Amino acid sequence: MTQKKDNGFGYLISMEKANVFESRDIPRSYLTLAIPVVLSMVVTLIYNLADTFFVAITNSTALVAGVSLGAPVFTALMAIGNIFGQGGSVLISRLIGQNDTDNAERTSSFCFYITFFLGIIIAFLMLLFRIPILGILGADSETFKYASDYYIPLAI
Repeated sequence: MTQKKDNGFGYLISMEKANVFESRDIPRSYLTLAIPVVLSMVVTLIYNLADTFFVAITNSTALVAGVSLGAPVFTALMAIGNIFGQGGSVLISRLIGQNDTDNAERTSSFCFYITFFLGIIIAFLMLLFRIPILGILGADSETFKYASDYYIPLAI
C-alpha cells in the first residue's frame, strides 16, 4: 500500500508524488512536471488558432484586424498570470525541496490571492482605459468596434 501524506491543503498525496525529485532521476522528474506546462501552452495556441480561423471565415478584414488587435492584450494577461503561476511554483518547489511546507503553503496562498485581486484591478483598469488602450494598439474607425467587442471579454 502506498503511504499517503497531507499536502497541507486537505488533500492526501502519495509520498512518491511528494518526493518526485528524490525517488526518480532528474530527467524523468523534469518531464513529469514539464508536460502539463507544455500542454497548457498547446491548448492556448489551439485556442488562438481556432479563434482566428472562425473569425476569418467571415471574410471581413476589419473583423480579423479587430480581433488581431486583442492578441497583445491576451499575451500580456498570460504573462502577468505566469509571473505568479510559474514563478510561484518555482518558489514553492524550492521550499518543498527544503522541507519547508509551512512557507510553501503560505507562498501558494499568496500567489492565489494576489493573482485573484490583481486580476480584478487589471480588469477594472483595462475597462476604464479601454479607448486609449485600443488606440495605442492601433484600432482605427474601421476596426475599433470589432476590437472593442473582443477586448471587453478579455478584460473581464
